[in-house]
Amino acid sequence: MEKLDDIFPKSESIDYLHHSLEKRLGSQQSYDETNLVLQLGSNDPHRLKTCVEHAVQMYSFREINLNCGCPAIESGGAATYGASLMKYPELTKSLVDSVKRGLESVSASDRPKVSVKCRIGVFDNAEQMRSLGAEDFDKLHRYITYVFEAGASHVVLHARPAVLTGLSPVRNRIVPSLDYEFVQNIAIEFEGKIDITLNGGISSLTQIKSLQSDESSVISSYMSGRLRRPLDLVDVEVLLTDQSVPPTENTNTIKSALENYIDYALTMATLPSRRFTTSELCLPLYLAVEQLKDDWDYYEEDNQSAYQPSLSYDDIEFLLDVVRRGVIELEECSNKGNKKVQKSNVYKYLSSSFKSLAGKKVVGKWKRNRAEL
Repeated sequence: MEKLDDIFPKSESIDYLHHSLEKRLGSQQSYDETNLVLQLGSNDPHRLKTCVEHAVQMYSFREINLNCGCPAIESGGAATYGASLMKYPELTKSLVDSVKRGLESVSASDRPKVSVKCRIGVFDNAEQMRSLGAEDFDKLHRYITYVFEAGASHVVLHARPAVLTGLSPVRNRIVPSLDYEFVQNIAIEFEGKIDITLNGGISSLTQIKSLQSDESSVISSYMSGRLRRPLDLVDVEVLLTDQSVPPTENTNTIKSALENYIDYALTMATLPSRRFTTSELCLPLYLAVEQLKDDWDYYEEDNQSAYQPSLSYDDIEFLLDVVRRGVIELEECSNKGNKKVQKSNVYKYLSSSFKSLAGKKVVGKWKRNRAEL
């Protein structure tokens, strides 16, 4: 999500906006086909329209999304911004209309969709938090009606209410109870009018498959916003196309992706002018290792749960060794060589190495963030 005040402050010119977009998205380029979605946070209809007008002239987007679900801006709540907009349906309608008018310069065939991401409800503070009822459903129904009338064709619903003050953004993703049935009932009400995507609490493709198996559901799609298991991305295309891919092909694809990323990280780490810190370069590898460890534990503990890893035990060991070799090279170029290279447990070695390369506090933060759903 890009806050409009960050990429296009009131005091700055259009040139500042162009520079901000290029800094975040790279040089201007056109795509015959794109899945890029630009999510914006704003409460200023006029500047939002101007921003969208220029953004779509520079880049091809599949969708322009208005963030009405972020529970806190910086610390504490923020009036008429993020999830607070759910208290102001008429202002939200005006913002959605501004996005739609900002797209008028694009031909109808290439025009991005307009969407809104919001919560299923909103409370001013933690003391007000309770189970949602019929009155809350009516409020959400009215809110989505407003954004639909303004031109939105898609709503991403985080299946938790937002608490604007007294609960941090992290706790807002954990404490309020999930209510998938609430989202399902809203989707039924708007079937044929607007697509509803369910978001919140989805941490794996196994869970998505389970949700999709409900033939009575009218949910259009599912969103996993917390990327705990990045290697699952290799299975996304298989899930979308319903194709069958041999397990060895998946393993080779993951091996190639890891090796390509390690080469990239080593190149970035040795540039005279560093674009990324060592910890930033290590984070994707850390997430991959934690996923492999999750699946490794499944076999080690003889787990009988419904979830089953797509990788075999041998594949997991093989891929962990690929990462281990890459991390050793990162340690060498960072002058932080780990003396425990010979440690038999590769996961313990990698865990120690990440703490050495990124710092114990940083790795601790990664671990906490990964636990969020």
